[in-house]
Amino acid sequence: MEDFEVICPACNETNTIAAEDYQELTENDVLECDSCGAYLEVVSLDPLEVLVVEDREGFFVDCPRCETAIEADEPGEPVTCPECGYTFAPDWSDIGEEEEESKW
Repeated sequence: MEDFEVICPACNETNTIAAEDYQELTENDVLECDSCGAYLEVVSLDPLEVLVVEDREGFFVDCPRCETAIEADEPGEPVTCPECGYTFAPDWSDIGEEEEESKW
C-alpha cells in the first residue's frame, strides 16, 4: 500500500501519511502539519480531507459531549459548543502545564 498525501489548508504544504498510519486513522483524529504546526482534524477518509482546528496561537478544547474541537477565547471561561449547544467549563490545568513546560 502506498503512502497518502494531504495538503495543509493553513500553509498549503504537502504532508505525507505512512500507509500503516493511514490504516489506523478515523474521522475526528487530529494530525499536526509538519510544516506550520497547525492541527488538522480528519473529516473524511475517502477521500482524505482535513480541516484546520488549531494553530499554535489558539486555545482549543474538545466538547465532552460530541468531541467537536472548539476555539476558546479565554482560559477559565465557560465554552458553548457550536455543534451540540453543550456549555461546559474546560479543564485548563493541561494548558497551564504546557505553558510552564514551554518556558524552559
